[in-house]
Amino acid sequence: MTAGRLVHRRTLVLAALVAAIGAIVLTAFFVHQAGPSSARAADHLDAPGLTPPPGGDGIGTDLTDIYAFQSPADAGKTVLIMDVNGLTTADLANPPGPDRPFGTKVPFVRGNPNVSYNFRVDSNGDAVPDVNIQIRFGKPTADGTQQMRVKILGPGGEDIAFAGSSTGFGEPAVVNSGPLGIEAFAGRRDDPFFFDLVGFLNILDIGGKSFVGCGAANSQPENDTFKGQNVSSIVLELPSTLLEGGGDSNIGVWATTNVGDSQIDRMARPAINTVFIPNNPFPPDRAVDGKPSKKTTFNHGQPSTDVANWTGEVVDTLRTTFSLNDNGGALGGTDNPADDPGKINALAAVLLPDILTVDVSNPAGFLNGRKPADDVIDAELGLITEGFVTTDCVGSNDVAFPTTFPYLTAPHPTHS
Repeated sequence: MTAGRLVHRRTLVLAALVAAIGAIVLTAFFVHQAGPSSARAADHLDAPGLTPPPGGDGIGTDLTDIYAFQSPADAGKTVLIMDVNGLTTADLANPPGPDRPFGTKVPFVRGNPNVSYNFRVDSNGDAVPDVNIQIRFGKPTADGTQQMRVKILGPGGEDIAFAGSSTGFGEPAVVNSGPLGIEAFAGRRDDPFFFDLVGFLNILDIGGKSFVGCGAANSQPENDTFKGQNVSSIVLELPSTLLEGGGDSNIGVWATTNVGDSQIDRMARPAINTVFIPNNPFPPDRAVDGKPSKKTTFNHGQPSTDVANWTGEVVDTLRTTFSLNDNGGALGGTDNPADDPGKINALAAVLLPDILTVDVSNPAGFLNGRKPADDVIDAELGLITEGFVTTDCVGSNDVAFPTTFPYLTAPHPTHS
């Protein structure tokens, strides 16, 4: 079987299994904190190594979500999105305030090296990047505008580079045009992630704050914890041929933030680090159980070593999440757990390595890549609870997504 076919096979397996991830991800919010400001949704604020010292420049290098999907405007192009600077509404206006620029340099890191934002693309199924897309920013002006430089390095060493600018705070979206019909955007946008965090935090409080039994898929949109939240987004639309290997349309994508040669954060599927990597909210991996944090270690790692390094941690957590539907369990489940080990091992083999797989010739969304409007929570809840819970009753974003580039909604006023 060729490497390209392996990628395609993984995508097909994902269609059967990876629906568990977002729900698994969000079950990580069975924490003792009850307020949104302490939440770690998707990958928002997912690791201690993101603040200086020793690593990042705060949330400017903290990846919150990434997306990859076929362009709705041109079937021959692919859209890639990464978001950073999450949880920055006015009530969270710690310095430098809710309107935060992209990182440029990090004064706490020796040598004061540049910050870069990177899309990594695997085109042959070996979990190693074949295409690297790097975005860097210059010093922000008073309104947050920054010079932006995009560089695409292909598998043969060829590169494409062009410059543009980010969108200033409160300004209309600036669309930068590059060679080969590439378009690029960077700036503040509405946070596209939507779900009922409080319902997750209190999922065992059935009949109370839990969303179990809440009704239809979008019957309680007011419970969207991320309503009114903003992020800083980088959006690229580019010919799919720049990402494919040998004409195979199946690729894997993840994002990293880097300071000089040091990797600060990485992300592909929603919140793998948040949920599966200690310490997390599940025994025996909680801080109260004495399990040390390995989240920064995960963030500094590579997908090619995920299976060897992290399968045990994923299996440990899945044992707990699968048990929620056991006969006589906390959620009142009726499942016979006899077949759980086989399901758990199969799912762990799909979740790792942590790469978002997408067939860029296919316009479908999640589980094929991820589009902003995809309700990943409802798509995932059934598997993580073995069919016991199928919706959080928040079925869409608080503001509709545009159908044109940059495909994300304008940011909410921050009053900073």
